[in-house]
Amino acid sequence: MDQEIVALKEDLAEMKLNAYHDVLTGLSNRRFFVESLGDRVARCRRYGDNCAVLFLDVNKLKMINDDYGHAAGDALLVRLAEILKTHTRTTDVVARIGGDEFGLLLDSLNGDQVADKIDFLMEVFGNENFVHEGKRLPFGASIGYCFVGPQDTTDGLMSRADAAMYTAKDKFE
Repeated sequence: MDQEIVALKEDLAEMKLNAYHDVLTGLSNRRFFVESLGDRVARCRRYGDNCAVLFLDVNKLKMINDDYGHAAGDALLVRLAEILKTHTRTTDVVARIGGDEFGLLLDSLNGDQVADKIDFLMEVFGNENFVHEGKRLPFGASIGYCFVGPQDTTDGLMSRADAAMYTAKDKFE
């Protein structure tokens, strides 16, 4: 009986891991990101905290997939995930939203600090020497952000961060 309980608990833990994590990158997934954002919105309303919502899109991933194959694109996504995890705090949420889009939730930072974080990440990406099968591949991203406001909803924040990301992407292209 004790072994059955232990096995059930292990199965439950594995199901929860699979439900909230991206298989390729090991990051949290969209479901976890949206739930975490909902929690952040509630906390910001209740305590007056602030939270920045960042959306990041990999530049030229389609070209990399087309020219070098999906294995190269996947390797690039994995490397990007490693960089993001390395350069964020343990309290931050870093998730793969889908495809080549990532989301970050950064608590307790003001606008200048968020801008500095984005500049830092862009510098890290620019200095990254991503090589796949002996070929250096272009590596870059576009990042947009917004802050949780008192009347914001999760969907509204996702839309605003996405729009900000596309504004940044338009400047890149």
